[in-house]
Amino acid sequence: MSDSQELVVGVDLGTTDTKVVLSTPDGVTVGFARRPTSWAHSADGRQTTTGETLAAGVLATIRDALDSVRDRTGRSCRVVGVGIAGLAESGVVLDPHGRETSPVIAWFDERGETELKALDPAFLAEFPRRTGLPVGSQWTLPKLLWLRGAGLDLGAGSRWLNVPEFVAWTLCGEQISEPSLASRTGLFDQATGEPWGEALAALGVAGGFLPDTVPAGRAAGRITHCSTAPELDGAVVTVAGHDHPIAAVGAGAVGPEDLFDSCGTAEVLLRVVPRVLDDSERSTLVGLGIDAGRHVVPGQTVLMGGMRSGLVMRRVLSLLGADDPTRRDELDRRWVPTPVGRDSLSIVGAAIHDNDVRISLRDGATPDIAWAATLMHLAEQTTVLLAGITSVVGEHRDAVAAGGWTRMRSVRESKIRSIPRLTFCRVEQPGARGAALFAACAALGEGRIDERARHFAATAELPIPPPGSIAEPEVRQDHEHGRSTKEHAR
Repeated sequence: MSDSQELVVGVDLGTTDTKVVLSTPDGVTVGFARRPTSWAHSADGRQTTTGETLAAGVLATIRDALDSVRDRTGRSCRVVGVGIAGLAESGVVLDPHGRETSPVIAWFDERGETELKALDPAFLAEFPRRTGLPVGSQWTLPKLLWLRGAGLDLGAGSRWLNVPEFVAWTLCGEQISEPSLASRTGLFDQATGEPWGEALAALGVAGGFLPDTVPAGRAAGRITHCSTAPELDGAVVTVAGHDHPIAAVGAGAVGPEDLFDSCGTAEVLLRVVPRVLDDSERSTLVGLGIDAGRHVVPGQTVLMGGMRSGLVMRRVLSLLGADDPTRRDELDRRWVPTPVGRDSLSIVGAAIHDNDVRISLRDGATPDIAWAATLMHLAEQTTVLLAGITSVVGEHRDAVAAGGWTRMRSVRESKIRSIPRLTFCRVEQPGARGAALFAACAALGEGRIDERARHFAATAELPIPPPGSIAEPEVRQDHEHGRSTKEHAR
């Protein structure tokens, strides 16, 4: 393989799609592939799958990306590092022999909320302070409480692996826990960086239920044999972590007080804090609708507050008959920031943890007024979230926005009005690229993560398109970023 190319692999295992980026170790993308993520859908709207199914999908997508490079260039590849990022809160229970004993339950599944809220009130009062999360069904703990009640054995030697951690284990044979993913379980003590003993006791499991933590960018293990993709043999594997902070790193938002605005179906405001917060700060932030957990960059905290902005914008455009690009272009060109008659539209339930989104149009709501009122409403919600973050940890230094919706001039200018010092980054696939960045760090062991991240972002940055060039976010089902959603128009 004298003419082989040395590459790293970045995997972003999402709820809807699994994306794989192949890049050179210094950040030049040479290949990409995507496959739908496999789930079984039940009649009541629940989604489950297995770890084995997800791992097979990741390998198949890597195979697609490798084949595309070979077919296009005629050169073989040698992969030196694999970084795996993806969805959090969902995962697999393994027995002492490494066998799956639980299904993978989709993160938005509401099973377990009743069991969680039935726990000791003192535990529930302490939950936000210790975990940085609100009491609710999204996290791993309530899912495990429900599974235990349904008969799952959580006996001695059982272990929990989040989805990216499970995929890494199938590749390299090592079970580890990555801090940003552990932060989404409800089993992790943010103050100590260790499993939270009271949560493990409430679940009835031993201290080894969560494996030892290994930060993103550190080697979890090495692939010794992969029949599906021999090009991976010898590659270092790292668990790159939770998809949202990985996307921030992939987009270049890596400064110690940077803000990242991810503009997909769910809009996530992600703020980096260069320290571990105290209990009071975590509790205050959770009360303001902001989660606080470990960042994928070691030693940093990441704050995340979200809204269903993309879902709202897509549904408003549909209600206005502006589903096609031409009509969206027209609305975008005619947009003005201060519409008359904005009360002709109302939106209820667009917060990230809301079950339903209700959009109402009243008589007299022209398309221009409705679209402008939508952006004004979302900008006001952004301002509230940002004010909450600032009240606890101070102002951000720099802000970067990325995502399909920022291709619209009206969206960009509306965001500039609500987020100070905002710039726009046109990185394609920031999640998978961020995972590739951490793969390069793990494989080569050189350079700081923030310096490498800025270089990766610079190699992928594209110019902002002119007004009229609009691309929708890559979302094909509402459940990618939320639970059941309903719209009501009148």
